[in-house]
Amino acid sequence: MAATQTQSEIKKSTPAPRAEDNKAEEAQPIAEKVKEVGEQLEDMATRNAQALREIAREGAVNTSQAMSDLAAQSEDFVKKNPALAVAGALGVGVLIGMAMRNRY
Repeated sequence: MAATQTQSEIKKSTPAPRAEDNKAEEAQPIAEKVKEVGEQLEDMATRNAQALREIAREGAVNTSQAMSDLAAQSEDFVKKNPALAVAGALGVGVLIGMAMRNRY
């Protein structure tokens, strides 16, 4: 009877490794899918980073152009109205001086 128990124990223990083998086989497609999704995410991140770089570059170019236009307009205004420009600068200086005096 002891031999029968041993055989039944062996029969009970043998399906466990097979189940583990099945789990390992099932895990391989999952691992491949995870790897594929990771690669897709990496590609998306790369494309997004490139798009952001392009947007930032365009923004810098546009800002630079706007600042150049503003500087040119300011120069034209000062050339056309020098007395008004000096009066405006004096007014801004007085306001800054008053603000600084109250702070310190």
